[in-house]
Amino acid sequence: MYICNNCGNESLKWTWQCNFCKEWNSLIEFKEQKTKWNLSWVKKELNTILTENNKNDEKILTKSTELNNLLSWWITPWSIILLSWEPGIWKSTLSLQLANLINEEIVYISWEENENQIISRAKRLEIIWNNLKILNENNLENILETLKNSKASLVIIDSISVITSNNASWSAWSISQVKEIAEKLVDFGKKTNTTIVIIWHINKDGWLAWPKTLEHLVDIVLFFEWERYEEIRILRSLKNRFWSTWEIALFKMTQKWLIDLQNPGLEFISKENEKNTIGSSLSITIEWNRPIVIEVESLTTYTKFWYPKRSSRWIPNQKLDLILAVLWKYSKVNLDSYDVYLNIVRWLKIDEPWIDLSIWASIISSKLNKFIPRDTIFLWEISLTWNIKNSLYLEKRVKEAIKLWFKNIIIPEIDIESDKNCDIIKIKNIKNLVEKITSFE
Repeated sequence: MYICNNCGNESLKWTWQCNFCKEWNSLIEFKEQKTKWNLSWVKKELNTILTENNKNDEKILTKSTELNNLLSWWITPWSIILLSWEPGIWKSTLSLQLANLINEEIVYISWEENENQIISRAKRLEIIWNNLKILNENNLENILETLKNSKASLVIIDSISVITSNNASWSAWSISQVKEIAEKLVDFGKKTNTTIVIIWHINKDGWLAWPKTLEHLVDIVLFFEWERYEEIRILRSLKNRFWSTWEIALFKMTQKWLIDLQNPGLEFISKENEKNTIGSSLSITIEWNRPIVIEVESLTTYTKFWYPKRSSRWIPNQKLDLILAVLWKYSKVNLDSYDVYLNIVRWLKIDEPWIDLSIWASIISSKLNKFIPRDTIFLWEISLTWNIKNSLYLEKRVKEAIKLWFKNIIIPEIDIESDKNCDIIKIKNIKNLVEKITSFE
């Protein structure tokens, strides 16, 4: 077996060039040592684990509701967590904040920043130092020796890309060495029941960098998303061996630190108190497993050019073209000579089709100059045959709208229970939608 020193790719035979990364003279022979297993010894070790190791049952509770929602309401002991995000998104801030979010002893290991930089940030975050220790080191052997003599329940490695090992045969900071260091950290965490958070960088495409083996080694993969001009941060779980990966955590960036989003359901709509809004409509999207109210804004203006312009932000342009084509064919709302602009408030990118009706409603509202009350929610997917389709998780969206005290919920004409606190309006097609919008006073 031969392994590429540059990318870690495996090859059955030696070649001058790696087939994966195309690097020359990078293949190194790897001989795997065979281990003879003693069945009686394995049984003895298994019984020891079952009878004597009770630390696995001790859950690491956090004080963050959003983080709890993402991590099954606790951090599982001996779990290995891979954390990745873009530079400047406050990764060190969230890592240090864990000292205030849990009551266990934490060791924060960093080589990219010295002690003075870390202490300065910790003072800004008003970190409680009772359970936090800082280690400024990048040698793996020194790190493991230090951790053996500590009582830390959680270790943060910031970041693994700058950690080196004396025993690694590959060059420093190479992908192969990162894999070997990760394997040793995982082995240490499992044997000592220590939770380890590994910070890893992203590639030029804005996604988790190679090697993929690093993602396979860990138990949980978390990824932070952000928009440069927004204060909202979304933490996603791309892999979780202990909980669903359909959960997200929403945080808000303040001048000091990241805090839980107090009302995530209504955070992504404008806060004006106007009852009558022309060209604006509300819908509910499912961001993985979290229902969120979103606001769709549309503007239609008479075009000055021979070809009308269509432009959208945070929604694919092809979706806007499709919706306008169906609207033009099956209704009297003529937009042949009008420019159409579409926007989702607060930068939230939407790919799902179940907000189509809200887009329709906002365009019709702008074109007919009719307002839509702020207590109205539109929940549908349209079809090319002008009929309204049922939405995925429709009942969940309706329950969220009722919980948030919306008075009018416009849905497809399907069998769904009504509620005394709101008016569930069922329509069949675009004609019914136009009639409903023109009836608003």
